[in-house]
Amino acid sequence: MKEFDINLYLSIISIIIGFGYVFFYMLSGRNQNPLTYRYQKVLNNKILLKRHLIFACLLTAVGIFRYNSLTLETYLFSPIIFLIFLLISNSIMRKIYKRNILIETRNKYSCSPRVNKSAKFLDIFLGALIGLLSLVSPIIMKHDKFDEINKERRKFKSEKDLSNNNYNSQLKLD
Repeated sequence: MKEFDINLYLSIISIIIGFGYVFFYMLSGRNQNPLTYRYQKVLNNKILLKRHLIFACLLTAVGIFRYNSLTLETYLFSPIIFLIFLLISNSIMRKIYKRNILIETRNKYSCSPRVNKSAKFLDIFLGALIGLLSLVSPIIMKHDKFDEINKERRKFKSEKDLSNNNYNSQLKLD
């Protein structure tokens, strides 16, 4: 019988939630124009912003509860980190340019120029910073646990290999 590592699956699920929320949900839209991205709807609709903040706070509560575990469940912090930096960057852009931030994401198949010509260097810089911080911060939060996580993974793998060897030797005896 195969044993599975529940910590591995919890880490994968939290990484999928973190990356999925930031890149595949908030930074996507009808086309490549940043004005159609979902984060623009959130910035323009206070009720939708509250819903996203509640969702992000719920994920953060789960992440806090599981913070000391040997998994990368700190990726559950990604939505709240993204929203906080998005709101801070948007307030900066509103003060300077009197409009919402335009986070440009490039087409992965070409090196096309900017889609929205009103996007300035500060938009691109802050957008890259928001994406980078929301996806790297969870790893930084867990940096002190990496040795312990690796030891636990090696221990689990050696126990699994040992049980497989015992099972195979039993089969040979029969």
